[in-house]
Amino acid sequence: MGRMRSVDLNGATIRILPVVKGLVSEEEVVTEAMRSFSPDAVGISISKEDLAGLRRKEDYDRYEPSVLEVAYGNCLAAFGKVRIPPPCYVRALDLCYEGGVHIIPIDMNEEEYSEAYCENVGALDLMKESFFSKGADRKKFDFSSPAEFAIDWDRKVNRSKGFRTLVRMRERHMAEVLAAMTGKYKKILAVVECERAKGIEEALEESVRLPEPPARIV
Repeated sequence: MGRMRSVDLNGATIRILPVVKGLVSEEEVVTEAMRSFSPDAVGISISKEDLAGLRRKEDYDRYEPSVLEVAYGNCLAAFGKVRIPPPCYVRALDLCYEGGVHIIPIDMNEEEYSEAYCENVGALDLMKESFFSKGADRKKFDFSSPAEFAIDWDRKVNRSKGFRTLVRMRERHMAEVLAAMTGKYKKILAVVECERAKGIEEALEESVRLPEPPARIV
């Protein structure tokens, strides 16, 4: 598939599949990636708590989106049907279950995220986010494609220093988990939101470039 990027690390291949959260048509993108690559494991860019929630399909209709999520969905609807939770993640979970493939959450868990959030996001960052939230669906975005819209939206939402630092930390964390997965799996599909795909890929490639640790002198 054209949109997938590949990183070879520790004798394993990691295929990074950027997806657009919320867009129903992304289900087929995930299906085709799973079919063409046949991974041993799938890394999914959500937390372990979110993955547990994704497994509880009876709770899907109870989810109440935030103001920002509603605005994002309204804008994304220009490209097709939108649904919560993100269909790309639901399809990945279903296909892993059907095929007996391990699915592993690679994003920070709630405790890790809360700690990173408190350390990096200050009052000014929150003020900027609040300002953006007001009338977000009336602002100008790049509508040249669903992915470009999602990336542009993310860039504007996370324009303050604190939020930019937070997303970089998330990307490094997800890359570290994917790298650790190579110790057990040889074909790994990373289903990640397109906004984070480039940062994850760069962090993985940095791992590839790191020199081998020196041999211990006994």
